[in-house]
Amino acid sequence: MSDKARLSAFYAVKRIFGGAYSNLITEFDGLNGLDRAFAERIALGTLERKITLETVLSNYVKKQTDTDILYLIMTGIYQILYMDRVPDSAACDETVNIAKEVFGRKNSGFVNAVLRNVARSKQKILENLDNSEGYIKYSANKELFELIQSQYGDDTEKIFESFFGNKPLFLRVNTLKSNATSVADEIGGTVISETTVVAENSQKVIEKISDGNFYIQGLASQKAVKLLDAKPGHTVIDVCACPGGKSLGAAIDMQNKGHIYSFDLHKNKLPLIQKSAEMLGITIIKTQVNDARRTVDSLIGTADRVICDVPCSGTGVMGSKPEIKYKSPDEFKGLYPTQKAIINSASKYLKVGGIMVYSTCSVNKIENEDNVRDFLENNNNFRLIEEKTYLPYGEEFEGFYTAKIIREK
Repeated sequence: MSDKARLSAFYAVKRIFGGAYSNLITEFDGLNGLDRAFAERIALGTLERKITLETVLSNYVKKQTDTDILYLIMTGIYQILYMDRVPDSAACDETVNIAKEVFGRKNSGFVNAVLRNVARSKQKILENLDNSEGYIKYSANKELFELIQSQYGDDTEKIFESFFGNKPLFLRVNTLKSNATSVADEIGGTVISETTVVAENSQKVIEKISDGNFYIQGLASQKAVKLLDAKPGHTVIDVCACPGGKSLGAAIDMQNKGHIYSFDLHKNKLPLIQKSAEMLGITIIKTQVNDARRTVDSLIGTADRVICDVPCSGTGVMGSKPEIKYKSPDEFKGLYPTQKAIINSASKYLKVGGIMVYSTCSVNKIENEDNVRDFLENNNNFRLIEEKTYLPYGEEFEGFYTAKIIREK
């Protein structure tokens, strides 16, 4: 691998640790093939292990040091401890070369000393980490780790362990135009069900997605749409629709017959749904700006189905969004009243006999079971049919919650 890949990884880490979202950085754009994959693994791996790496680093750096130099050293430590195919000598030498280029020879000597010490103590370091406190071992905000631990007990370590490494890419088949077998053949994937294919070659997905035979959607999200059970001719309201996967899935289940209203608070996001619908050949989706905490009066009592996928903490998808691991639970508290307001507002759209699916990509029970219980206790006309929490070490590879609620009168 070239120094350019490692240098790009360092600049990416610098930006991410400075507050940029990992999925929006552009440092890898000039790289191709193996170099890009290598750079992404270093940068995202360093982010995934941030607290762990900081803990290791604290044992070797006792004086105040430029933050950027520490970030570079962390990328080197990540390679030494967690990238088995990278020789320790290469991780040290190439990282030191970057230090010479970016920070000068004097600082490169310091970088070299730290990395050589880490390499010499590698096995002992890994043993110590394996016996460390959970939040250090799995690199998460301590209070967040303790919150999940209080809710899931012995499952906590399996939950956090599952957030490391690459995840499968699931595709929702557009049965209006194709079928699962054809899509699997087209992109070199594997059929999971009549409507789902798991991709093994992401490049093929990128090349073929504009054909409109499929779109990318997580497996748990697909299951939420299936739970909705939208039928041809139904009226469906999606109250927090963007980026639109559930609206699109419902339209396909409805055989593009009926009406879907896809609302979102942010006007600039709605074209994403419109563009995807056009690509898939879907014509029944109407987008509109609306704050989901407020009900559109003209649609009260008109919906056969309501999709209520509320803004949430994202604690179920920390594998694909590692930044969330470092948030304090206090940062989630502002979401709770919003979620309650949205489910109450969304329920007003249902006809008698209509069904609402409330969902989050969170494993935090305050946002899930607690919100649903609160809603049902204050709304006697509704009944919970079923609910399920998908944990990220299961076959879905992400944490998710769904509740199916019917309006009875």
